[in-house]
Order: sequence, then structure tokens, then C-alpha cells
Amino acid sequence: MSLKKFFMNLYFKYFPIKFVILGVPGIIQNSRGEILLGKRSGTAPFYPLNWGLPGGLVDYGETLEQAIRREIKEEIEVDSKVIKHGKPFNDRPSKKSRLHAINIPMYCKIIGKPKVADETCEVRWFSPKEIRKMRLAYKHKEILKQEGLI
Repeated sequence: MSLKKFFMNLYFKYFPIKFVILGVPGIIQNSRGEILLGKRSGTAPFYPLNWGLPGGLVDYGETLEQAIRREIKEEIEVDSKVIKHGKPFNDRPSKKSRLHAINIPMYCKIIGKPKVADETCEVRWFSPKEIRKMRLAYKHKEILKQEGLI
């Protein structure tokens, strides 16, 4: 268990605050219908060495568009433009996770060639068929299914 995960578990044990977090996973497709995924570094606090959509949490005061553009720039070093919002994905608390996360998928176009940055150690395009067989970080696979992409 990572140190960050340990402290989060400790925090929830002694401060059982209930709150909702808002995430913005970025869905970036190329002309062949492939989807861009980033492999999280081995030192990432959550889901190390797992593939996932670029994105993250919305910071206080940010719009959804500002948040996804910032996250894409941080994670794959390219500018982006939001095309549309996907369907909200409600990841409610369970025995495995006490967090309640709502994710709004953001379809984006990128400007430039994606590169490794931040908590990402590899960036690659995958076909929907390949993604169906993969294990993805967070609930990204379920989000792509809900969007009808895999």
C-alpha cells in the first residue's frame, strides 16, 4: 500500500466526512477511431503502471473545460480543444472505496504530438478491440463502455 493510500485510509477512518469529487477523463480519438491512453508511472499513487484516459479532478473555481485542458497539458504536454461533454458517470461509494466520484467525460481534439509527462510513463493509441481486453485505471473502461466506444 502506498503512503498516500495509507494516509487517505487513516483520514477516512478518523474523519468520516462524506463528499463528492468531480473528475474529467479526456476521450481523444484519432481518424482511425483509436483512443489515446497514458500508462501511469510506477510511482503514481493510484493505479501505478495501469493504462488510463488523460484527465483528473476539477480544481476549485475551474470550469470543466479549464480542468481537462490543464490535465491534458500536464499529462501529455499538448494543448487541446473540447468538442463535447459525454454522459456523467456516477461512481458511488462501496466497500472497496468510500469516495463518491462523478466523472464527466470530455471529448477533445489535441494540437501536437502527445509526450510522456507528469505521472505518465508511456502514451499510445489503442483500438476499441484492444481496450476491451485491457484493465484500465479508475473506472475508465466502464466510462468508455457507457459512451459506446468499446
